[in-house]
Amino acid sequence: MPEIKTILLPVVFSDNDNLAAGYARQIAMCAGAEVDLVHVTPHIDFIDRDILQAVYTSHVGYEKEVAEKLMEAFIEKSLPGVGVRNKVVLSGQPADEILKYAKKNEISMIVLPTHTRTGPEAWFVGSVAERVTKRAHCPVLLVHPD
Repeated sequence: MPEIKTILLPVVFSDNDNLAAGYARQIAMCAGAEVDLVHVTPHIDFIDRDILQAVYTSHVGYEKEVAEKLMEAFIEKSLPGVGVRNKVVLSGQPADEILKYAKKNEISMIVLPTHTRTGPEAWFVGSVAERVTKRAHCPVLLVHPD
């Protein structure tokens, strides 16, 4: 069995992130692995009106700053005793950014919280978990809400 050295835990700051963190923490502690936290802010590229683009652009830095502070609190609450190697806020399509990050940073395993959307919502929104699972170079543990 390959050695698990690094675990990627993407977070959106929902209740299910804490559940997924519990699994990531246990695996990291058993394997002696470190955890990388990633939050992906969706990149809105369909705004073409100048005023809407200006409003969006003015909030990008703020969102990153808030996400970084939320990560610090999340680590303290949900990942005690685990080495956190990186905390990164990315912008783009979540599945693509997660996959690029995992490959570039030699991630051994991804622990991914899911939302288990169904019906039209799943069809329109799509499934980040499905895309990551199908295209990941490493094992992916999907953690569904209780």
